[in-house]
Amino acid sequence: MLHGFGSSRVNHADFAAQVAQSGMNALAVDLRGHGDSGGAMDAGTIDDVIGAVDWLVDRECGPIGLRGSSMGGFLALHTAGRHPAVRAVAAICPAHHESLASRRGLTWARDMPLEPAVARDDGVARGYWHASGDELVPWQWSMVLAELTPHPRHLRVVLGGHHRSLQHDPAVQADTVAFLGRYLRE
Repeated sequence: MLHGFGSSRVNHADFAAQVAQSGMNALAVDLRGHGDSGGAMDAGTIDDVIGAVDWLVDRECGPIGLRGSSMGGFLALHTAGRHPAVRAVAAICPAHHESLASRRGLTWARDMPLEPAVARDDGVARGYWHASGDELVPWQWSMVLAELTPHPRHLRVVLGGHHRSLQHDPAVQADTVAFLGRYLRE
């Protein structure tokens, strides 16, 4: 589980509990400069996520599914194309590289557009959930990504809400757990 900018792993304990109840393992990480993790966000953050996936693979926890919110969704979608153990991604209101780059210290994101990452025909299931009331990332962004994504793919736009509402919405949590389970248990 990958959190958004300014958040931390503890904000995803409710989702981790749902994953565990479904019989899957869950690992939530603090990204650089967030929660209990030191340092500053930089382009090496993607290497940290890949390292976390490697850690899971070393413990024979594969196949791997990633769930990320906002910046975490951005990182999860990039990681899926870079690590063969990742079989599914649930992206909640995934951030756009330009909106991330406008944040202090995140200019590196400008060089990481998502379009090529999601267009890979690599068999990774990619799902997108977005609130129509998202004030930071327009819901149409997830539609663009879904249209570029080869099958298997999933798109769900939830009416109303805001940028952080879906990550704790029980129906969306159940839907994303089911999505991940479907593609990780095949």
